[in-house]
Amino acid sequence: MDPLSQMLSVEIYRAFVVLARVAAAIGLLPGFGENAVPMRVRAALALVVTLILLPSVDGLPDRLPDDPLEMLRVFAGEALIGAYLGAGAKLFMAALQTTGALAAQVIGLSNPFSLNAAGFEGGSVLSGILLIGGLAMLFATDVHYLMIGAIARSYGSWPVTEFPEIGVIAGRFSQLAADTFRLAVGLAAPFIVYGLVVNLALGLINRVMPAMPVYFVGTPGVLMVGLALFMVTAGAILTGFAAALGGWLSGS
Repeated sequence: MDPLSQMLSVEIYRAFVVLARVAAAIGLLPGFGENAVPMRVRAALALVVTLILLPSVDGLPDRLPDDPLEMLRVFAGEALIGAYLGAGAKLFMAALQTTGALAAQVIGLSNPFSLNAAGFEGGSVLSGILLIGGLAMLFATDVHYLMIGAIARSYGSWPVTEFPEIGVIAGRFSQLAADTFRLAVGLAAPFIVYGLVVNLALGLINRVMPAMPVYFVGTPGVLMVGLALFMVTAGAILTGFAAALGGWLSGS
């Protein structure tokens, strides 16, 4: 192979090494990796981000590996890191969906046949509203720039060509899953308290007046007050979600 062909082959290989991590992350990141975004758009975005990051990435190989399995190992490691970043950010969307599901369960709007938003099925009307609002919040507050920045900073935590430890990534992901579930319960705390108070009140009324159809009388009131509570707290829920995701992206 002549020197020019050798140099081009190495440069293409270096670009594909960066592309493996970027494409895996872009394919799962909220807003970028949604099913509504065409595959060509995602591929074009991953290519653009790769070309931007390529000059600043340190430690890229300066020659082609002699063993094809070594090349496969490098690509697999980079894709695993990118998938961790994308799936980790996706967990915050799952937390938002869980918040909507808890709120809907309390006020009586839980429905397994509700709309499918942001890739989550079997949610509720409130979950769909929060997910769509969360996606809009990400771009309105420039959190999508933090997503790209997290990919760039990941090269400091996980150097190129070094296969990540599966145990470390699994531990971080499990801890993040616990943190996001705690976030979901915290965001839904007003509805949980509201549900406890309402059910306690309805139970006391039923004890005082056993002949009264408490369920049929109380359901409309529970629904109306619950919807009013949702309208009051929706802004705070979305703000807390965006702040939590931005904080994780800044520190990841």
